[in-house]
Amino acid sequence: MSQEELLLTFRCRASVAYAGETYDCRIERQGPGVVTVRTPLIGYHWQGEFFSQTSAGLESVSETCPLPESCFAVWIVRFLDAMQRTGALTAVAPSSFEGSVEGKAFTVTADPSDGRLETLTVPQLGLSVSFYEYDP
Repeated sequence: MSQEELLLTFRCRASVAYAGETYDCRIERQGPGVVTVRTPLIGYHWQGEFFSQTSAGLESVSETCPLPESCFAVWIVRFLDAMQRTGALTAVAPSSFEGSVEGKAFTVTADPSDGRLETLTVPQLGLSVSFYEYDP
């Protein structure tokens, strides 16, 4: 499997372990910089040059993302966007790749039959994401 075979446009559920907490999310990625991460309480939406948050039927839109650098959703978006850049990943096994974002090394695994992401792990951040239940 090559980096180009990774399916980086998708909608799925994800289980995120970060900072001693576990989050059940829906992640939708339409392309670089266009990502939605929804938890049961709040949704974060990157839409190119705009960012919005939704909660309880309310929406707040801004030109910049006000989330702190330590927010798990911010990191997930950075790592997903990094996977899209040509040459950003090094194959370490038939369906496992390594890369780095801002000095944070990460490993991503994918299903070799369809390129769907299975896991993303970032030991330096204590971040682990399991992707599952992909929409067709």
